[in-house]
Formats: sequence, C-alpha cells, structure tokens
Amino acid sequence: RRVWAGLRGVTLAFYGQPRDCEPLEVLDLSKLVAVWAKGGDLILQLRGQGQKVTLKAESWEAQEMWRGFILTMVEMKVPTDLALLPGHLFQLSEALREEWDRRAIPRAVPRVPSCFFEVTRLEAEGLLERSVGRGNMVLRPRGHGQGVSVTTRQEMNGMVLLRHYRVNHVDQGYIIDVDTQHRCSSLAEVVQYFVESSKGSLQPLHREYSSRLEFVEMDGENAEETQRVCEPPPAAPTPQP
Repeated sequence: RRVWAGLRGVTLAFYGQPRDCEPLEVLDLSKLVAVWAKGGDLILQLRGQGQKVTLKAESWEAQEMWRGFILTMVEMKVPTDLALLPGHLFQLSEALREEWDRRAIPRAVPRVPSCFFEVTRLEAEGLLERSVGRGNMVLRPRGHGQGVSVTTRQEMNGMVLLRHYRVNHVDQGYIIDVDTQHRCSSLAEVVQYFVESSKGSLQPLHREYSSRLEFVEMDGENAEETQRVCEPPPAAPTPQP
C-alpha cells in the first residue's frame, strides 16, 4: 500500500495522507539490526524473530536518502558508505545536530565549510569572478556521490588562472587527487590544506551577508520599483521627571 512516512528520532511513523496527525502505524527503529537496498526495495532487519520490513521509494536517490536518515538516527552518526551528493550529506549532518539538540546531549557535528556552494564548474568560475577580493577558492559537488571539487581563481601578469581539483570521498574521509595525494578527515581539513599549501595565496570564499536592511518598494501611481534602505525607527522620547 502507498503511505507517507515521517522519521522522528528512532521512530518511523506511517500516515495515510500527508496532512494526517495520527499515524496508521509506527516502527521502533531502536531494534534495527541492519538496513540495505535490494533492487527497488529498502529492507529493514529488526531484532526479534528475524522480522523484516520492506519499503519502496519513488527513486533510487530517495531510497538512499531514507537509508542514510535511518542509519544516522539509529547510530547517531552520518554513515560513510552513502552514495549521496555533499549537499545531501549536509542535510544528514543538520538532522543529526538537531537530534543531538533534541536529546539535550552536547555533541560536535562535522559541518560543510561555508565556502561550499551547490554550483556547477562554470557557475563556480563566475562566482569567483564576481567575488574578487572576498576569496578565490570554493568547494562544489562533483556528482554521483564521488566527492567534491575545488575551484580556484588567481591572476598572474594580468592573466586569469582557473584550476579545478578532485577530492575523492572515501570511507574514513577525503583524498585530494594531486601529484602527491593527501588524505583529510573532513572537508574543513581539505580547505586548510589548500590554504597552507599555497602559503595563504588561496583563501576560501565565504558567503556574504549584508550589513544594511534593504527592500524594494513599489510606487502605486507609476508602478515603478525603487530600492530603499530601511531606516531605524526614531528613538523614544526620554520621559521627563
């Protein structure tokens, strides 16, 4: 039968409709022994009498995401054998952080560096060109869960030098694919390697935040749009004795 599923910690709930509040059935994943994909099925092996639960997802990617979320909640760590893009792995890390917060257990969770952008190679080159002076290196997805790419932009004698480097995702971290391969335990170490190896000439591009509150206002008479800066409200008058 077709149902909608929701994961809350180690409880997997099934609903008849997306907006239903009461589940039709719940599954306690604290008894999970293993979860694996077989064909178009996602099979959950539970402890006790060899119970198995078979689920189907609409796509292979959705199936792998569900496997990742289930294992993350049960093991309280992001699995290292997932064939997912870095953006998806970031979602798992965020879900794990929220679960640690929900359980009120302090825990440091690896995060994707702020210089990681969900862009293509050409988009990364354009991003660096528009951001001269704010950083000259970005991380981006490489596709098919194989790792990430590092794109750098430098200028020498008036010429622009663009470089792209492969960073392979392995079980225990990442391997930078250069002449002498370098192993890193996290993407933050990957960024640090490029900064230190270039003696600081490569710097990560961080997301820019605006220091002014701006908005676009529509003129009702001539239908013209005007960009304005939001002014702070006037200070309240000081009460007199």
